[in-house]
Amino acid sequence: MTESKSGALAGFGRQILDGLDVMVVVVGLEGGVLEVNRAVERATGLARGALLGRRVWEVVEELSRNPPQARSGADFAAMTYPWYREHEIRGADGSLRTIRWCTDAVRDEAGAVLFYVATGEDVTEARAARAALEEQLRLQQTLIDTIPAPIFYKGTDGRYLGCNEAFLQMLGKRREEIVGRTTAATSPSALASEYDARDRALFENPGVQRYEWQVRWADGSVRDVLFSKATWTTGEGAVQGLVGVILDITERKRSEQALEARVRERTAELAAAKEAAESADRAKSEFLNIASHELRTPLTALRVALQRGRREIEDGRPVSGELLARMERYLGRLVRLASDLLEASRLERGQLLIHPAPVQLERLLTSVVEDYAALAPGRAIDLALGDSPAVVLGDADRLAQTFANLLDNALKYAPPEAPIEIAAERAAGGVQICVSDRGPGIPPEGEPQLFTRFFRLPASTHLPGLGLGLNIAREIVELHGGTLRYEARPGGGSRFLVWLPTGDQAMAR
Repeated sequence: MTESKSGALAGFGRQILDGLDVMVVVVGLEGGVLEVNRAVERATGLARGALLGRRVWEVVEELSRNPPQARSGADFAAMTYPWYREHEIRGADGSLRTIRWCTDAVRDEAGAVLFYVATGEDVTEARAARAALEEQLRLQQTLIDTIPAPIFYKGTDGRYLGCNEAFLQMLGKRREEIVGRTTAATSPSALASEYDARDRALFENPGVQRYEWQVRWADGSVRDVLFSKATWTTGEGAVQGLVGVILDITERKRSEQALEARVRERTAELAAAKEAAESADRAKSEFLNIASHELRTPLTALRVALQRGRREIEDGRPVSGELLARMERYLGRLVRLASDLLEASRLERGQLLIHPAPVQLERLLTSVVEDYAALAPGRAIDLALGDSPAVVLGDADRLAQTFANLLDNALKYAPPEAPIEIAAERAAGGVQICVSDRGPGIPPEGEPQLFTRFFRLPASTHLPGLGLGLNIAREIVELHGGTLRYEARPGGGSRFLVWLPTGDQAMAR
């Protein structure tokens, strides 16, 4: 090759070196600087002529805070190439610059080292940017760790990129057991498959995804949670992954369920109240119809009897005893109806008073039976009393009214030829009185309403009465601390059982 061509090639090589943005230093076998490019001059502020021929470790000691690794040709020869190192140098403008060097050996065909080439890249801004990014990431991690709700984020490959402390506590795992792994490594297989399917659906339709789920916490508790996830993208819109937040809504769900239960309960209460009100209206209307009928019948009969008696007097004839007895029956019936209405009104207002005193039960029952024997001649009423007469603490008039109502009820429903039986016997710290008849009895569907006010069996609407007798009887018995109940009579008919405390036992109310 001619000298002119060789010079041209050398000049061309220098142009290439000087056109590079990275610094290039060519070092001889003994460590001397053979060549540098303009990037070195710009970075160091030293001219090429001031660098050529100098030992490279001297230049490093002059410009760098890092001590040189090689200080002789032997040291250079002993190095493993390529090798990398960063130096912080004072730049031409006086600022400290971080240079990342890569040094390699240039060899001939036989493998012998001809010289060394070191290329240096100014990474000052890159390191500062990386440090700033790392600081920002630490800040972001600190921020999400302070959030009590579990947070996680994944890449499009389904692997966790990170999470917060609450997420670790939820799973009871360390960060290294989660980051870089898939849900298959952190959750049971069936649950992991469900999570992955939902993640894929979100990646296929980027945006926001919300759904409720149940998750077992590391402490074993099962919590109702709301998953809220969203995809995140590059500036160009390419999906990079997803971010998920898990909200514990267990207490909210419990409150909602309690509220729903209360609403259902309140709705049922309102429906029951409405039904009760409508039932009360129906009962009121029915009662008015019954009361008007029951009052009109004896009043009409009494008026007819009085008119007949008046005609007999005007004709100069004496009023017959039969007519007077009929008037008395009609009047007694009116008195009983008025009495039942008055007692029901007092019970409703809580004004039915009891005046307790020792009562000889045998004497009281005998008196009631004798009264009804006179009112219903020809009807058989059998009274059976125990050997020792019982004494109860109560109001004699009210108790007589109770047994009179029960006896009247039995006489009303039993066939005329069938006897009414009244029996008393000691029972459980008191005395039990049973009034039984051989009438049709009470059908099962009627038993729950038997002691309610104005209740009458459909088959008894032709019989006199307001449907108050049994209700008044039970209220009086309970005011005495006793009980009144019904049971079917073996062989047909009804039995009403009254239990009253005896001796010096105090009344319950």
